Amino acid sequence: MLSFRQIEAFRAVIVSRGITRAAEVLNVTQPAVSRLVRDMEAHLGLTLFRRRKGGLQPTEEALALYAEVERSFIGVEKIERAAQRIREQLGGNLRICGVAAMMHSFLPMVVEEFLRDHAGVAVALHSYDNEAAIDRIRTRQFDIGFVMTPVDRAGVVVGPVKRVRCVCVLPPSHKLARRKVINIGDLEGEPFISLADRTMTRMKIDAAFEAANVQRRLELEGHWSATICSLVERGLGLSIIEPFTAEAFAARGGIVRPFEPAIDFTFVQVRQSRAADPPLLAAFIDTFERCVAPWLI
Repeated sequence: MLSFRQIEAFRAVIVSRGITRAAEVLNVTQPAVSRLVRDMEAHLGLTLFRRRKGGLQPTEEALALYAEVERSFIGVEKIERAAQRIREQLGGNLRICGVAAMMHSFLPMVVEEFLRDHAGVAVALHSYDNEAAIDRIRTRQFDIGFVMTPVDRAGVVVGPVKRVRCVCVLPPSHKLARRKVINIGDLEGEPFISLADRTMTRMKIDAAFEAANVQRRLELEGHWSATICSLVERGLGLSIIEPFTAEAFAARGGIVRPFEPAIDFTFVQVRQSRAADPPLLAAFIDTFERCVAPWLI
């Protein structure tokens, strides 16, 4: 029968682009790799490699077969990563994912606060869009995620909806920078940098301008609030974003002002579906709740 070792050798030769490197990866001799590949060819009745000057060249049949082999190895790698996560949890690790709006500056601040009382805990922070973050919680790749609403609740535990108030970000030289509050009418005819389409916050902003019959110059769009702030910083327009990223923008000298009418940014925490949160995660959630409380409306 076809053996896993033969498949492993076949994959290693393609990935490593030759027998020599494949042997090093597998920690076997070059003749052993060659024999495994020959045996696999004989068993399958396929010519997988052509012997060329300077090495082996995979055939079209080999490349087609490799696509199937790689899918199988992805499953094996998922098992290995799951085992690693289990080991890490035993050693005091916390894996956090979420949308960039939360990850840019606010969650690093929460982690800093958390580590003051939990020195030595290893923390990983990864940014994803909503769907990818929830999927990684559902498949237990992360302990907790922070995403925008609405949320697919299947297979995860979703916390209560939290709301913060969006703000207006402007370049320091802008004529509206002198105002303490920016009203929607102030933005008539102004170049406006929009958030990515189909997000809840973008829809709320667009609805507010439509209701007020205020026309903006919609020339630029950014997927992330941090990208929008970089565009604003260069004087290319102004925007309305959540306050977490705006705070970091203000620290760099950008202008941040309250905006009327109120437009909220809503988000939730998403956790693995299990009987109870591990103590380390529960402690982090407590820290997060303390840090976010002053922002909530």
